[in-house]
Amino acid sequence: MSNRDNVDYVGETFHCWFPLHIRFRDLDPLAHVNNTVYFTYYEEARSYYLHQLTPWQEEWHTDDEHQQLEEQPVQHEPGHNPRIHTGSQRTRYGMLVKEITCTYHLPLIRSDQAEVGTRTVKVGRTSFIMEHLIRDPQDHSRVYATGRSVMVWCDYFTGRPHPVPPAMRYSFEQMEGHKFD
Repeated sequence: MSNRDNVDYVGETFHCWFPLHIRFRDLDPLAHVNNTVYFTYYEEARSYYLHQLTPWQEEWHTDDEHQQLEEQPVQHEPGHNPRIHTGSQRTRYGMLVKEITCTYHLPLIRSDQAEVGTRTVKVGRTSFIMEHLIRDPQDHSRVYATGRSVMVWCDYFTGRPHPVPPAMRYSFEQMEGHKFD
């Protein structure tokens, strides 16, 4: 069975690609990228993907759907979850990783060229699912890993899920080229 037969994502559309720079520190004693580092690659690509949504989020004409800075310190917020620290900006809403998986297809080594494709495949009421594909940018059938992230939109003060803002849903739809039910 070829590498291509093992991967469901080959031939499917990813609109956002993030170039990887494999660092010496990413390698394990066997001289290939350590299995845990792939999650960092997914995180970097996810951050890049979300940054690419900015123009569409700015098209959304209401401030109600955007994060607001809180004027009061976090500890005064009723129902505050002390396990979530929002930093000096005290951002009220954002995402948390609920689940993340990685399926390894080929080992990555220091001399490999690679890129990470990221896409949103499902948007629910309070969460969304993203898929990731690490491949060779020249030979697209050479797939190193595939992954999936379940992200929850969260009220950081309560630690509870919160509805995905319409501006974010709109941005996902624009990036992916279709509506999410």
